[in-house]
Amino acid sequence: MASTIRDIPSPYIPAQPYSSGVNAVSRGLANQLDYTLLVNLQAPTSHDFPSGYFACGDFFKSLGEQSFCSTYSLGEWHYDERRVAQMILPFLYLGPTSAARNVNFLREKGITHMVGIRGTMHHHPLIVNADKAATELGIKADYVTVEEEYQLNQLFPDIIRRINEHLCCCPVHHQRDITMPKKTDGRSGPPKKVLVFCETGNERSATVAVAYLMAMLGCDLRSAWINVQGRRLCCNLSDALKFELQTFDTILKAKRDVTRAMSQTGVLKDASNGTGKSSPKKRAIDSMRDFENQEAFSADIDMLSCLDEERFSSRSRQPPFSDAI
Repeated sequence: MASTIRDIPSPYIPAQPYSSGVNAVSRGLANQLDYTLLVNLQAPTSHDFPSGYFACGDFFKSLGEQSFCSTYSLGEWHYDERRVAQMILPFLYLGPTSAARNVNFLREKGITHMVGIRGTMHHHPLIVNADKAATELGIKADYVTVEEEYQLNQLFPDIIRRINEHLCCCPVHHQRDITMPKKTDGRSGPPKKVLVFCETGNERSATVAVAYLMAMLGCDLRSAWINVQGRRLCCNLSDALKFELQTFDTILKAKRDVTRAMSQTGVLKDASNGTGKSSPKKRAIDSMRDFENQEAFSADIDMLSCLDEERFSSRSRQPPFSDAI
């Protein structure tokens, strides 16, 4: 009988107890649909990411606070509404492919851009497709192909940037936009709106909507999920998609901590043009704590106060795995 991968002994052994945490993450998000977290969304008070990472520095100012205010009506949901798109934010709609193909719906809601999230199966380019409706309305339909669900968290920043580059009304992006209708006096037409869709509007595209709230409004994972699911009640994420959001949440928290620390020390790097100072090389956290050379690590003193000390308190310096003898 041919041996499987599981039959091959590992050359490494764990040096201390560990857990992947996957089951805990999935159960936690699935069993904690706390609708007290469902709120009227508001504009964020801060955006602790480098300019250009998710949006340009003038993004929030160009749209205005009212563009981020969104109410909800959980008790008014009807099952037939799964076939249409729902407003998550005034400029962000979530729905199925059928909504993306509905020219009357797109015209009524004022959709100016569409982003389709699809897989690699041979029929997806045909099913998750709204090119005909986009052409009729003179707008763009953009598509993101997700080869594997575990790769989705790597695609979130680029998807969010695409959405924001279309929405941004700053002079730079305003001049780039050739799809936005203009009034006779040269001023912009109605506010730009983006529809994010997948085949059902309940899975991959819903995951993108959750990630958007996490990145742009500063919502934590549970709050972002509830505020998307509460507006489109038929959303249903698989465990794999929930884990991708959990991973993205961890990345966002780390990115915020680093950005805040670098802002305090004056070493903030502009993600859009790569300017700014940066540390010449990466250092392990142990070397940062030792401070054997105060001059070399002086820029990191303030950063230590931003580190998640509780997360490292129970860790030893012993490597997690050792070579099997």
